[in-house]
Amino acid sequence: MRLHRFFVEERIPGTGEFLVANETLLNQWRNVLRMDEGSNVVLFTGDGDESLCEIVSLSKKNSLLKVVETKKGLVSSREVTLYLALIKKDNFELVLEKATELGVSRIVPVQADRSEKKGVNHDRARKILREASEQSGRATVPTISEIISVEKIPNDVVVFDPRGKISAREYFAKPATASISVFIGPEGGFTDAEMELFHTQNITIVSTGTQILRAETAAIVALTLVLVK
Repeated sequence: MRLHRFFVEERIPGTGEFLVANETLLNQWRNVLRMDEGSNVVLFTGDGDESLCEIVSLSKKNSLLKVVETKKGLVSSREVTLYLALIKKDNFELVLEKATELGVSRIVPVQADRSEKKGVNHDRARKILREASEQSGRATVPTISEIISVEKIPNDVVVFDPRGKISAREYFAKPATASISVFIGPEGGFTDAEMELFHTQNITIVSTGTQILRAETAAIVALTLVLVK
């Protein structure tokens, strides 16, 4: 039977016992999953390791756990930063979830000219990232940055846009570098002024073809090309 995995903020020792005091997590263990003394869980803190732990005691306020085994967890072999233009809330959250499952390392929200959404609930975003990491089996949790403007995009980013002259598939078929950044625009795409900015800064622009993809679809396609080999 597959063991349940959970992200915890408490430091997990290499051996011995430690306490977990997150009441939401404790409630899930006790009342949702019906765990008790002797139950096993896999815990991780986002540093790349994961620990098989046995529940020694479990109450409303805390749980005492014993480390059974610690090992290296699943970590992406490539560091990928996703610069994502602000899009509608549900679609933005979908991208957070799927980007985490695919192995992205960092997400940077971008206020683009055609962005409908103007802000990010960072607490909710981090919750989505943690839960997607738990579900997908990875031992790290992506970070999400503060919102930046298009003008703050680094020159080494790869922009996805149908007007790009380079095929995205061909571009990412080249030998992989250790890290890469990709930029996905909003619904309606980038404005002419933004495209001119990219050309002025010699930013690479790649295309996934003539079909117009929704922003959330483009993000998933881009990360699949970069991360799935």
